[in-house]
Amino acid sequence: MLPQIEIYVNVENDWVTEESAARFQSALQALLPELLAAPQGPDHVLSGLDMVEISIVDDPTIAEVHGEFLNDPTPTDAITFPYGEVLVSCDTAASYALAHGLSREEELFRYMVHGLTHLHGYLDYEPADREALFAVQEPLVQRYFPG
Repeated sequence: MLPQIEIYVNVENDWVTEESAARFQSALQALLPELLAAPQGPDHVLSGLDMVEISIVDDPTIAEVHGEFLNDPTPTDAITFPYGEVLVSCDTAASYALAHGLSREEELFRYMVHGLTHLHGYLDYEPADREALFAVQEPLVQRYFPG
């Protein structure tokens, strides 16, 4: 059985809406079978979860969590907890997208897929690990982004 994905919008801005969250949720639910069919990383938990909660937050919120749990009080794109919670920063997505000529919605979706890929056991601390993660993540983003 596939985990259910729930997305919570914990920000107020002009581009992250309940409607966009619903589109993201449908796309993420649709890509789960393909992600789960990919080889598992060493610390995979995704297939054993009933639910994955994805919270869209701002930079101050993700920086606070980053500092508390990872001893790095700076904003980051995504934080994934092995019990099935993922936080993604819409501020970081917007900044990165603007700097690189990308869509902020696609970048935010990429962070959500990134979190799911972590739950499937992929890490990104070392270059080789990052390359393996992106090899799974990026085709999913390209195929399923509900843009």
